[in-house]
Amino acid sequence: MKKPDTGVIVASLLCTLLVGGGAFLGLSLLGQTDMASNPKPSPRAAQTAEAEAEDSFPDVDWDWWKKENPDVIGWVTVPGTGIDLPICQARDEDPTFYLTHDAYGIWNIYGCPYLDAECTEKGFDSPLAMVFGHHMDDGSMFAAMASYSDKAFAQEHCEILLQTPEEKKRLHVAATDVVDTYNEFKRLGFGDRRDFLAWWEETLEGSDMVLDPNVTDPESVHAFVTCSYGLWNGHERTIVYAVE
Repeated sequence: MKKPDTGVIVASLLCTLLVGGGAFLGLSLLGQTDMASNPKPSPRAAQTAEAEAEDSFPDVDWDWWKKENPDVIGWVTVPGTGIDLPICQARDEDPTFYLTHDAYGIWNIYGCPYLDAECTEKGFDSPLAMVFGHHMDDGSMFAAMASYSDKAFAQEHCEILLQTPEEKKRLHVAATDVVDTYNEFKRLGFGDRRDFLAWWEETLEGSDMVLDPNVTDPESVHAFVTCSYGLWNGHERTIVYAVE
C-alpha cells in the first residue's frame, strides 16, 4: 500500500457478518439476495427495450421509491457487470445501517450500496462522493468493483451510469486503488478547492491502476468502495474513482 494519507476508506465497512447454518439459512439467503440484487418494482417496468438501448439508463420509478424508502437517492448501473442497484443515503444517527439492511430498510446480509453520511448535505455533488457496497462471494452487489484493479477490465467497463430523480450522469473510471484500512482512512472534508485538487493529484499519482492520468481538474470525484476479496476478507478495500 502506498500513500498513507490517501484518506479514502471507512474502517466500519464490515466484511465479516455472523450468520447461522442449515437449510433455513440457505433459503433465507436466497430470499435476501433476490431482495437486494433485484429490487422490485423492476426499474425497467415503464421503459421499452428500444428506449433503454438508446440511453442505457434503466427507468427508475422514483415516485414509488420515495414512498417505499426516501433514503433511496440514486441508482448505479455498470453495463456488462451485473451492477444495477439503488443507492441509499446513510443516516448521521446510524451511518452503517445499510451495511446490514437492503433498499427496503429490511435486515439483509447483502445490505445496499449507500452514500456516506458525511455527504448528506451535497449528495452526489460532494467534492468526494463515496459510495460503499458489499463484495458478495456469489458475485452480486459491488463484487465487480474489485475487478477494476485490472486495467483491461477497467477499459472494457469504463463507464458507470449514475442517476438521481433530478439528473443522469455518465461517469468514466479514472483510477482504482487497493487500500489497507489499518493504515489508510477516509477523508471527505476539504478546506477549499485547492485542498481538494491537491488531494486528487496525490490520489491519482498513487493509485494502483490509472486509466486516465489527464483528469487533473474534476468538479467532483465519485468513489465506489468494496472489499477486495469477498465477504469474508479482512481489511483490504478496492476504491474505484470515477468522474464526469
